[in-house]
Amino acid sequence: MKKTILALAVLGAFAGTAHAQSGVTIYGAVDASLSYVNTISTGGKNTGSQMALDSGLMKGSRLGIKGSEDLGGGLKAVFTIENGFNVDTGEAGQKGTLWGRQATVGLSGNFGTILAGRQKDVLDDVGSITSPGDFGGVVSRVHSLNLDRTNGERVNNSIRYNTPNFNGFTGSVIYGFGEQAGNTGAGQSFGLGGTYANGPLNIGLGYFQSKMGGKSASDVNGAAACNGAVMAMGKDKIGDKAGDTCLKTWTLAAAYQFGPARVYGSYSRVKLPLAKVPSEIADNPKHDYSFASLAHPKDRHDTPLYNMEGDGDFVIGGYNNESSSTLDFGVHYQLSPALSLISSLQYTRAKFARSADGRLLQVNLGAKYQLSKRTSTYAVVRNLRSSDMYSVGLASDRVPGSDRSQTGINAGVIHSF
Repeated sequence: MKKTILALAVLGAFAGTAHAQSGVTIYGAVDASLSYVNTISTGGKNTGSQMALDSGLMKGSRLGIKGSEDLGGGLKAVFTIENGFNVDTGEAGQKGTLWGRQATVGLSGNFGTILAGRQKDVLDDVGSITSPGDFGGVVSRVHSLNLDRTNGERVNNSIRYNTPNFNGFTGSVIYGFGEQAGNTGAGQSFGLGGTYANGPLNIGLGYFQSKMGGKSASDVNGAAACNGAVMAMGKDKIGDKAGDTCLKTWTLAAAYQFGPARVYGSYSRVKLPLAKVPSEIADNPKHDYSFASLAHPKDRHDTPLYNMEGDGDFVIGGYNNESSSTLDFGVHYQLSPALSLISSLQYTRAKFARSADGRLLQVNLGAKYQLSKRTSTYAVVRNLRSSDMYSVGLASDRVPGSDRSQTGINAGVIHSF
């Protein structure tokens, strides 16, 4: 009897040790806000305003599970699975993907961390230094529809390595497999960069590129731009250009803390090497190929050679969009321990093949109030203006149409757990 009790005690000690060395955490965030947006396209040149309930504007609503196991010798097994959802409808985000925000497993130790699965690249870390860190999704569309990846984009079928922290510097490299038989480069993606944080100074630099691929393309967001480039050249099948680099982007960001004020800025560059003019225009070089002449013809009876907006011309990531660059500046002022004031400005210049450059300008003002450690409220107002191109709109389902100004107001609450 004594031996049995002793055995149970030993097993209990081992079980207690195992529990102390391992752990699983359930976490999440819920962001809901009341919104008003004006000049939303309702067909043709007609527009209207809209009141709505938004989800995840400042912080994407999510539910995640993460855990680790101590393997001994400083080595740990780690995993994270995270679902995104829309609190206004209850639907899953990321196009209905179960663990759409991230799903990774890997090893962590003195050498750094290696993760495999669906995850973000280092440009998400770089972007968080500036406006995306303050305003979240408020600024993602003016940032070249997030083709610069500063508000976080996922890479499927990927392996990412993060270095240990070297006196404030952390480096990262990621590789995404295209998983196309017979063509290793098709759908492939690659990125690298690093961030440095020391006292009041924070700096980040990152680069990412992706190649043309089919349904298995590793770059979730870049695939859209790649597909548009192929269609611009009159290709019917994506496989015709599989393996060609179709997206290159890099961002340099920096921030400095001056007492209660944090001042930041960044420059992002997006290049779409496969962009071309439509074949109808390429075969007719004398045709006036510009946003102004096609969106606003002098003769109302003029009929363009093609449906410009429907064919995807003069839009970010569209067929004739060769590149874009974004300047982002802002200030975060901590007025009190609970109240902070935030402001930022983004200017994007888009280059279109054989035409004048388009421009986007967005101004954002807001305030955040911390009700508790886990609950906060916010209010944000922003205005977006476009010229010589179609506006990206303040939201994908609230595009204003041609050459218009658009204003949006949101007031919401975020609870994290």
